[in-house]
Parts: sequence; structure tokens; C-alpha cells
Amino acid sequence: MAVTHHQDGDFTVFSMDGRFDAFGARELKNVVSQVNVTKKRFILDMAGVNFIDSSGLGTLVGILRTVEKEGGQIRIAGLIPEVLIIFELTRLHRIFDIY
Repeated sequence: MAVTHHQDGDFTVFSMDGRFDAFGARELKNVVSQVNVTKKRFILDMAGVNFIDSSGLGTLVGILRTVEKEGGQIRIAGLIPEVLIIFELTRLHRIFDIY
């Protein structure tokens, strides 16, 4: 999975492309760890993600906990229907702000 990031106003936007599995989870953690977390406002643009598994979901929950503990927020954008269904089946759509 490819992960890039850029600043858009107050938000750091992470654009993800590919399979969000154990390998992709490791890639996202690496990129997020390199970003100045004092911004504390993140958008995960997942429009390019065509698959997500439990490793990806677990990573998202871990990042959410870390960011919220610091008083920040995460928003998820661009979920394709196949990935949105996974969020709904696991009820994660109730804890993430999805746009």
C-alpha cells in the first residue's frame, strides 16, 4: 500500500492506495510516526483502498486512541462501498467520523 501526506489548512491528509492489510498497516504507522503530531487533526483519505482486513482496522483504532488521547481528531474520507461494509459490520462506523 502507498501512503502519502500533505497539509491542508489545519488538517494533515494521509492518502492511502492499495490493500490495507498487515503490510499496509505497517506502512501507515511509519508515515504517521514521521508527521508532527502536534497538529492533531488528521484526515485519512481511503478512496484508493480496495481491501481492508483486521490488521488495517486494528491500526486505525490504535491511531485513533493515540490521537484522541492527545486531544486530536481523525476523519475518514472516500470509503468505497466494499470497505464501508467492513466498517459497518465491525461497527467501527460508530466510532470514526466517516465522510
